[in-house]
Amino acid sequence: MKRFFFIRAMVMLVVVGASWGVIANTTYTASLSMKNAPLKEEYGREGLEAEKEVEAETHAVEVMKKIKPGQRLPSMILKGLNGKTYDVGATRNKVLVISFWASWCDPCRLEAPMLNELYSKHKDDVDVYGINVTRYDRLEDVQKFSRSLDLQFPILLDEQGALFEQFGGVAFPTHVMVDHHGQVREIIIGMLSEQELERKIENLQKKKVSLGASRPPKAPYKLMRAPN
Repeated sequence: MKRFFFIRAMVMLVVVGASWGVIANTTYTASLSMKNAPLKEEYGREGLEAEKEVEAETHAVEVMKKIKPGQRLPSMILKGLNGKTYDVGATRNKVLVISFWASWCDPCRLEAPMLNELYSKHKDDVDVYGINVTRYDRLEDVQKFSRSLDLQFPILLDEQGALFEQFGGVAFPTHVMVDHHGQVREIIIGMLSEQELERKIENLQKKKVSLGASRPPKAPYKLMRAPN
């Protein structure tokens, strides 16, 4: 009889011990879940924000890739060589001439003084932005180029070359003509003469330009293609 009670007592101790272990383990697990909940929430929130940023950037790129004659120029913030920032697509009551260029491009060097003269002559009615595609250039060379030619119009930096590609740029120089309503009217690949550029600006100001991308007549200088 004593042996029976002893065995029964031992069985009860084992059962109670096992039950206590389950309860303790459950409590510990619940405690860990509660401690980790803020961390999960924090990292989940950061992940969601990161996904939103990626989606926004992807959407922006998709919109930019659709830029073509007849569309309004969207807002685009670029750094200037002078340390300022510029919104290329800001509302303006002026014609805008954008010239994509690189410091090693010979036609760009020949064309720059003409753009300088154009800016000095028409700056009350025309904005000129020289956008350096820095992805295919070096900043020190860009600075030397600007100083050597004493460029007066703003020099902006397309650091990753994304904007250049979104306008379909394949060679330097590439020009974008924008009317005073902010609509892209022409995308022109190749060097323009002073007379051609003056005529195009005059047409924009008179609102007589037709929609569509165009190429200038036979350029006197070889186009400089961007490196792959």
